[in-house]
Amino acid sequence: MTNNLHKNVQGDKISLENWRTHPYNRIAFSKVDKILPYEVIHKGTKKINFYSKTQDISSFKFSNKYNEKQTIINFFEKNLTDSFQLFKKGNKIFEWFDNYNLRYNRHILFSVSKSLTSLAIGLLLENKLIDTNQKITFYVPEVKNSAFDNATIRNLLDMTIATDFKEEYLDKTGIFNLYREATGFNPKTSNNNIGLKDFLKIMPKSKEAHGSRYHYCSPNTDLLGWIIEKVTGTSFGNYFSKEIFQKCNPQYNAFITLDHENSPRTAGGICMVIDDLAKVAEMVRCKGSLENKQIIKERTISELIDYNNDYSWPSIEKGNLFPNGSYRSKWYQTGLENKQIYASGIHGQKIWIDPINEISIIMFSSRKQPLSPSFEQNFSLMCLEICKIF
Repeated sequence: MTNNLHKNVQGDKISLENWRTHPYNRIAFSKVDKILPYEVIHKGTKKINFYSKTQDISSFKFSNKYNEKQTIINFFEKNLTDSFQLFKKGNKIFEWFDNYNLRYNRHILFSVSKSLTSLAIGLLLENKLIDTNQKITFYVPEVKNSAFDNATIRNLLDMTIATDFKEEYLDKTGIFNLYREATGFNPKTSNNNIGLKDFLKIMPKSKEAHGSRYHYCSPNTDLLGWIIEKVTGTSFGNYFSKEIFQKCNPQYNAFITLDHENSPRTAGGICMVIDDLAKVAEMVRCKGSLENKQIIKERTISELIDYNNDYSWPSIEKGNLFPNGSYRSKWYQTGLENKQIYASGIHGQKIWIDPINEISIIMFSSRKQPLSPSFEQNFSLMCLEICKIF
């Protein structure tokens, strides 16, 4: 049934108008380079494959939010999962693909891109090229008259910018649609032709104070991308490639989408093969080290895992699973004993890291809807049970 679906979709025209809608997204999410402009994130000359100790866990069952036993394969099929990988102590012990022909295609990460962007920011902090307590306008004075005025880099990282911007994924006429038009993700419907940087300059202000609460806002991370390019004097793709990606010894090039003025969509435009994203995830699990090479300093990664942030994120998204959960530098902290953290993108893109049990989980999906509290809860419950058993 699934193969027929893929075959039928391939016969239809995938366009900028339909690429995020079902069933077109099942193919489009792995062929974004055919739809949007992009910058290549180059791999290096050294390639290392994971050592596999595969196990057949297709019959593994977990208790979902309804207290029903559900196999992981059933969970994958119900949620239109494209690929899934499970690692224990650096060894790949299980993988699953809906369509094996798409295995080596670069799947869009959506907001998992935010978590990768924060790793690049971490390097700038290590090298004292930026300061989290410094005002944003010190680096990008162009946004002085926007919501970002008087806010700090830390506010950007932790989503505590005071703004009236609303993250409404199905918006077709409001500010979120305008934002997507500026990023190139939506076709232009308005008379203006603003790009991403122009949009950041007009981000709506709020009467609240910066740092008063967590407020999820994708443009925050796009602004971090702008800061990275300003501070380093090079493109985001080039910086991320040389300082992080190549050092993880990927097999394939990745890429990041661009607007019509070549500004990178660091909030949601990185596309990568699942095996290579797994290497980045494993590097984070190993406190910034991979293949006996320290890529990011241990203390930088430790902050993502150990820092007790006062800003919690809305528990409704996870069904109150993580009452002590918080958000630090674009990574979700569960607040649980094993200090699991994860990265999350719409339509079902995930990285889950359990540093105590030495487990990494990576999943790509093409879910029909951008968000679903039920899916979020069941994914977390599945990961928690996997970490107990393996």
